[in-house]
This record gives sequence, structure tokens and C-alpha cells, in this order.
Amino acid sequence: MIKAIPFMQTSGSEKFKEFLALPFTKDMLYPINGDKSSELLFEGWKCKEMITWQRFTNEDKMILEFYPTYYIIRSNVPNTVKYMLSIPITINDFINDMERFGIQLYWTNWIDLNFEPKDYLHVDEIRTYYANLLGKLGKSHELL
Repeated sequence: MIKAIPFMQTSGSEKFKEFLALPFTKDMLYPINGDKSSELLFEGWKCKEMITWQRFTNEDKMILEFYPTYYIIRSNVPNTVKYMLSIPITINDFINDMERFGIQLYWTNWIDLNFEPKDYLHVDEIRTYYANLLGKLGKSHELL
């Protein structure tokens, strides 16, 4: 699983910056609009449709409740603090919100098909990624 991190922690490619500036939709977490859904970008979320809002949950027991003008971040643990925020405007705004509240967010395979690892990985993890890849290919000697 590939962790989604804020743009400021990446190498800063222009193509990836433009992608993260695209509008955020709830369909990026779970396809709630069927055939009209946008691309699923984040894995591990399930959705429960309420009448006027949606509840998204992940395996870490975090809950995102999306209402028409705001959303709430909370834990599934009783008596925990709830955070009410404006609906994120861009994909990067959503990633930043998740990072700020310590919620693990992972890309689907879509990110690998559309970007290079150097675009979306943490700037400190790029070298390790390529070193591991060369090792798996039996070409680790090419690092020298």
C-alpha cells in the first residue's frame, strides 16, 4: 500500500501538483454515485449512505461523516473528540486534513499507473524505493 502524503513532502513535480489541485469528491473514497463516480483514488474506505449524508469508515476505525456543507472526523471509540471541517476543495486539501489528524490514507493502484514513484513518494523514501526495486531485479550493483 502506498501512503498518500501532502504535496509539500514530495519532490514537487509540476504534473503531480496539478493533479493534487483537482477538485476533491467523496467518490474518490468509495464509488457512491455508481457509473457517474469519479476515479477511486484512496483504498480501504467503506461507505454507508444515510438520507442526507454519508459515513465513511476505514480499517483503523476512523469515521468521516460528510454533510452538505461540512464534514466530521472522529474515531469509532466512544467519548472521543469530533472535528468539524469545511469540505475539502482539492485532493491535496483532503490529504492535508487526513495528515493533520493522523489518519492513514493510502492510494489505490491508480497512482502507480498514472505517476512515477518519484512524484508521489516522500522525498526521503525515493532513493530507498529505487534501491529496493533494483535489489529485487538483481541489479543492486548498479547503485554504485
